[in-house]
Amino acid sequence: MKLEETCHHCDGKGYIEVFSDRFQDILEDLELLYPTFDQAMAIARDKFEEEITQETCPTCKGNKVIPNQYGQMLISNKDMIVEFLQKQKLI
Repeated sequence: MKLEETCHHCDGKGYIEVFSDRFQDILEDLELLYPTFDQAMAIARDKFEEEITQETCPTCKGNKVIPNQYGQMLISNKDMIVEFLQKQKLI
């Protein structure tokens, strides 16, 4: 049974990209010149990479994974689980 899953906020990278206001303005201009957003974004990323910074993902805090429903259940009952393991002399 898995207890964690890939962070959906950062797609498992551990960081998110933050685009400056200047980058956003440039991207808007490029969107008018190119047929698709993806093409405009690729060109903006290539030519103005200094306008993109990386910040630690606030959801997974850089761990790249988050607890799934089973992991959340364990976390919420951690005191009872530790007590049980101690009684069984497993820890």
